[in-house]
Amino acid sequence: MLYELIKPYSSVSLIGMCKNAGKTTVLNRLIKDCRRMDEGIALTSIGRDGERSDLVTNTKKPEIFVYDGTIIATAEKLLFAGGNLSDSGNDAQKNGMNSGISREILDTTGMPTPMGEVIILRACSDGFIQLAGPSMTAQLARLKKRMFELGAAKVIIDGALSRKSLAMPAVSDAAILCSGASYSPDIRKTVEDTCFSAELMMLPQTERTEDVHQCKQKYGVFFGSGTHGGEQTEFSELSRAAEVVRKGGAEAVLMRGGVPDSAANALIAAGRALNGLEIICEDGSRLLLSHKNYEKLVRAGARFTVMNKTRLLAVTVNPFSAKGSHYNKTEFYDAMCSGLGGRVPVLDVVSEFGCEAAE
Repeated sequence: MLYELIKPYSSVSLIGMCKNAGKTTVLNRLIKDCRRMDEGIALTSIGRDGERSDLVTNTKKPEIFVYDGTIIATAEKLLFAGGNLSDSGNDAQKNGMNSGISREILDTTGMPTPMGEVIILRACSDGFIQLAGPSMTAQLARLKKRMFELGAAKVIIDGALSRKSLAMPAVSDAAILCSGASYSPDIRKTVEDTCFSAELMMLPQTERTEDVHQCKQKYGVFFGSGTHGGEQTEFSELSRAAEVVRKGGAEAVLMRGGVPDSAANALIAAGRALNGLEIICEDGSRLLLSHKNYEKLVRAGARFTVMNKTRLLAVTVNPFSAKGSHYNKTEFYDAMCSGLGGRVPVLDVVSEFGCEAAE
């Protein structure tokens, strides 16, 4: 089922709610499925992944296994790091590390990381690797384009902790959200926070596309029927936009960039003027406000939309906690399915649990 979900998309990001959420297990499953379907893939990461033990929690974790022909973009210092297959080359001996694969260097990128420049290579054997790609989403978008030029049919981006910006359409066509028991000892909190993250990623696209693209400032307030003859005012400061909303009569407000709790509080003060108000942001990853403030705005009658809609393909669940507070796998899976209400598939790729999203 997992491969069938990603099949229509040329690029997919894996996003973790926390460390040890099960991203690497999901990634390995995707790599194996793409190999089975004879689909050439490329891999990179916005953080470091694939190491045998977590560098923060010092707990054992799965390694990334790739097949001959896979295109990989990773930091220079990791070319010889990780894996069980030894490399007899002088460089590997010099670094005192074993490389999981033999490889062909395809390109250099000029993109720096703390572990050296990002290098693009092709695996010439099966084996284990570590990934560490660029930290900026703009760099990831350029890197993805280059890997397609080098022959990849599909690019999979392994995301770092809570980097929901990977779900931006400019970075990837679709995303998978990974959640696990390492997030919290409280299963209810994990389910609630994961469902909230998923809700933000599934926000509908605004119908005011023309209006928002005509707005040149960071904030815009729209009146009347928008594209059909309505008026709009533009502001560089949130306080001025919020003041106009508080006066009433606004149908929508555009908020570019990050939307933190301070922005939510400025709008909450509008009270009754929020009823029916459309709050437009660039995409779900830009909503940085708390669940509490989000619910306050929704209860007041506001609704959220986005300029660029994210395709959330699935939420995966990992009942194992690196901290020892494991969940009952069936209880966790059922709770997540219930919380998401059939809006998106929920998968446990280890236990082979999987429920379809409602049509």
